Amino acid sequence: MTGPGETSTGTASLSDIKRALLDAKLTRQRAEAAERNRIAPVPRTGRLQVSDQQRHLWTLHQLAPGQPVYNVPFVLRLRGTLDTEALAGALRALVARHEALRTRFGSEHGVPYQSVDDAPAAWPLPVTDLSHLPGAERDDRARTLVETHARAPFDLENGPVFRTHLLRLAADEHLLVLCLHHIVTDGWSVGIVTQELAALYGSADASLPGLAVQPADHAAWQRRRLSGDGLRTQIDYWRTTLAGVPAIDFPTDRPRPSQPTWNGAELELDLPAELGAALRAWVREERVSLLAVLQAAFLTVLSRYTGEDDLAVGSVFSGRTRTEVEPLVGFFANTLVLRTSTAGDPAFRELVARCQRTVLGAMEHQDVPFGTLVEELRPERTPGRNPLFQISFTLLTGAMVGEFSLGDLAVEPVPVENGTARFDLAFQVDEATDGRLRVWLEYSTELFDRGRMERLVGHFRSVLEQAVAAPDTRVSALTLLTAGERERLLTGWNPPPVAREEDRLLLHELVERWARTDGSAPAVRFEGAELSYGELDAAANRLAHVLRADFGVGPDAVVGVLLDRGPELPVGQLATLKAGGAWLPLDPQHPTERLASYLSDARAAVVVTTGALAPALPADVPRLILDDPELRERLARTPETPLTGTTEPDHLAYIIYTSGSTGAPKGVMVSHRAAVNFVLNARELFRIGPGDRLLQFANPAFDVSVFDFYGALGSGAAVVGASRETLLDPDALQELLIRERVSVADVPPAVLRLLDPGPLSDLRALFVGLEAFPAELVNRWSNEGREFHNGYGPTEATVACVDYLCPPGGLTASPPIGRAMANHRAYVLNAETFEPVPVGVPGELFVAGAGLARGYLNRPDLTAERFVPDPFAGSGERMYRTGDVVRWREDGNLEFLGRADRQIKIRGLRIEPGEIEHALTTSPGVAQAVVTVDRPGTPEARLIAYAVAEAARSLDADALRTGLMDRLPQHMVPAQLMVLDALPLTPNGKVDHARLPAPQEGAARVHVAPRDATERDLAEIWHGLLDVPLESIGAYDSFFDLGGNSLQATRLISRIRDTFHTALEPRVLFAQPVLKDLAARIGEELATAAAEETDLEAEIAGLSEEELDRLLSEEA
Repeated sequence: MTGPGETSTGTASLSDIKRALLDAKLTRQRAEAAERNRIAPVPRTGRLQVSDQQRHLWTLHQLAPGQPVYNVPFVLRLRGTLDTEALAGALRALVARHEALRTRFGSEHGVPYQSVDDAPAAWPLPVTDLSHLPGAERDDRARTLVETHARAPFDLENGPVFRTHLLRLAADEHLLVLCLHHIVTDGWSVGIVTQELAALYGSADASLPGLAVQPADHAAWQRRRLSGDGLRTQIDYWRTTLAGVPAIDFPTDRPRPSQPTWNGAELELDLPAELGAALRAWVREERVSLLAVLQAAFLTVLSRYTGEDDLAVGSVFSGRTRTEVEPLVGFFANTLVLRTSTAGDPAFRELVARCQRTVLGAMEHQDVPFGTLVEELRPERTPGRNPLFQISFTLLTGAMVGEFSLGDLAVEPVPVENGTARFDLAFQVDEATDGRLRVWLEYSTELFDRGRMERLVGHFRSVLEQAVAAPDTRVSALTLLTAGERERLLTGWNPPPVAREEDRLLLHELVERWARTDGSAPAVRFEGAELSYGELDAAANRLAHVLRADFGVGPDAVVGVLLDRGPELPVGQLATLKAGGAWLPLDPQHPTERLASYLSDARAAVVVTTGALAPALPADVPRLILDDPELRERLARTPETPLTGTTEPDHLAYIIYTSGSTGAPKGVMVSHRAAVNFVLNARELFRIGPGDRLLQFANPAFDVSVFDFYGALGSGAAVVGASRETLLDPDALQELLIRERVSVADVPPAVLRLLDPGPLSDLRALFVGLEAFPAELVNRWSNEGREFHNGYGPTEATVACVDYLCPPGGLTASPPIGRAMANHRAYVLNAETFEPVPVGVPGELFVAGAGLARGYLNRPDLTAERFVPDPFAGSGERMYRTGDVVRWREDGNLEFLGRADRQIKIRGLRIEPGEIEHALTTSPGVAQAVVTVDRPGTPEARLIAYAVAEAARSLDADALRTGLMDRLPQHMVPAQLMVLDALPLTPNGKVDHARLPAPQEGAARVHVAPRDATERDLAEIWHGLLDVPLESIGAYDSFFDLGGNSLQATRLISRIRDTFHTALEPRVLFAQPVLKDLAARIGEELATAAAEETDLEAEIAGLSEEELDRLLSEEA
């Protein structure tokens, strides 16, 4: 028997054995794991693998051959007595120590590899002596040489990837120019190069710590990891995090070119030392990273610039997660995509916390190289755009090279640019070891001007300063603008108020003044008929007496005017005004239903019309038939003296109905004060006076006709009218302008481009606008003797409130809309906060001043919504929110960008798609409808409608359009109506306009098989590369839509070269990824090569054998 103590001892002994065995197994497993994860040196024989970062960059290098996009230059100014041989020795030792600096990159079948050259026995250091040149010339020459070296392309296949050059400026001053290709370096490496160069100078055998591995070893290790499933969890994280990631629509100064040039520039600015100290103190106190704070400030600025709250930016991390690679020169940096939401208007402190979570999540999953991520996620590719992000934000810590010593030499870095930009915008904050913070920007000069970038940095600094001082401030309350910027935007670029003696007059009193001044002067000319000012005034007075006597017309009473173009039209308008009422223009082309809705809403007292047009009116509407014999006889007996009344400047002059987004048109009420202000502005801008003749082109039912009529009649000039048929016939209109010697005209761009400016010598001013038009139109029409005005204004601001006088000739882009007219103010504001937005940043245009309408008839709710208090003016002042998106240009002019709410303009007429959609959905059998515009902003713009039938119903598109013609004005009837089974929707249930079928297409494209030998051969190559069924590849398929990526693109180019014996640059594939287009390009290249071969055959056909032998020897 074993006693208790013995049992206890035995059990303990057994436990120790088990424990020892367990420890041994764990030790072995840890050792095996460490061995598997160890970066081990690989043999240097043959071709070596490249890292994923290098593979990605090699592909990008192929897309920009000969471009210095990935050059990394840095220049050191050396002051003191330089030992050139010692410097060359230090460079030789540096290259010998770091294999990256002596690596070359080749490819086989489109797959890159690297090879490492032996360490050099000596390092050639070319020296250019400039010390003999005068100071200014020397500096200019040095600058030129530095730029030349910095921008010279690298030959990755033949090397070298590291270049050096020494410029001697004086006996004790030199510039050392160093340039590496990015494929072998990163920001961290630059610091290593300078530190080790300092250690090696004068002592090439300096005892630097040994390097256990080199970049090629890391590349092999990384490729092993990527070939397994070890990173699948991390890839899944990114797939979830970046699902549906939107592109940032950062405002640009110029449209994006179809093909990128990668031209760029840099900008460096130091942040104040006190700001840096405050940031570091706050970071310590809050226990957050400096990156999270800086990123939160940057995202605050981005959200204000773009109006977006789902923001994804690239951010470069060192990628040196292994201690073995920390001392290496090489390209280890990895770009992570940081996606953060600013939704909900968080406090800055909360936004920092969101950024901190984003950064930590990204760092936890940073082992996935960016190139691999792109291939896994397969985002939509666009030529010239970086996938997944277009803007980067990076914090670089400790890599900023400051002043240091090289032996006895004092060394300072010299800024140098390579003149390129890899992204749209790279925003970087460098943190020096001494705590200094410097902002560095690299930006595309294709897209941005330097002024915008300088303002961006200023706004970033402004947000940081406010946020650190008051971190609980909501991000919407953090102001971007300086006091000077704010004053310029609100006051400096708006005209000062102007007081004019005629401001107190009523609209018709402007006309009466000219009738008293010269009653015999022509006022209205129409197809051979003419009314003088005296005759016009007398006829209007007589009709005003009847309107007052029979219909009680007085202040704010509404009188419909349903008349064709002709002398009676201004008579009817003026008579209404003289009676004290407001005219309501009615278009004879509108259907009866439309006219009835206007008259009912306006409660018109009477309609002035003719016998031919009266049947279009509802039966219960009172009417005054101008061509009725009894009325004519009565008018002949009526006094010509003006009526007296109580009309004031704030009473209504007219009501015009405009398209409404709710499905119902809205009546805009314009006062005499607003109308007179516009007429006086037009008189001054166009210098209109007696002797001028203004064309009456605009539809009298639209507010631009107020310019045609009263720009003339309020200024002593004559109105020249014509029938609708004449105005819409370019030849007849041209003849009219010449015959009538028209001097000022408002003509839509679509009509103007059909006319010949040459014979129109009397036409001295054009008022054009209402829709976008190309620079070519301005250049063709404007000259030293003819002004070309681009006018802008909603009906709610009385015809036009902003104007731009285009310079004669030389425009290269559509002109801006200009600045506010006299007694108007234009604000570009954030639509939610009503705060001014910076120059160049889109915002909603708000208009204030004397030209504002009183509001919407019978719509106090809508009036309160659109006419809001002006926070920048005195009590009681209002501003109108136009719904138009504009931005300030640097010259203080406004640039029109589009509608904020989909409201559009077709041939100058403003249209709310909602009104047409309402008409469609109230049509029999229609369940849903949506209306869009095709080719917006061009003269060819047209409306496209989509309709979905109710259950168990079918729709006839032609019948639907016919029904709309009976209910809507012609300009609101869609040019094409397509019936769909269902409307495409976004995840939140809204109509996805981007997925609506194009007008020329049906709901889906029919598969078209490859049609010729080139297309079939190309499809075979795609089949082999992409592993998709050959029969599924069609002529209209895109390489990238079928799953192609950048690496496969380079392999495709290699296969094309082998198959077709023609060399295409990789960027051709990104520009023409569709099979039929790429095949056509191959055909063009083959045809060109064949033609060159034919020419060469013809050239040598007549040569003798001796001449052929000689030429062959020369070629050899």
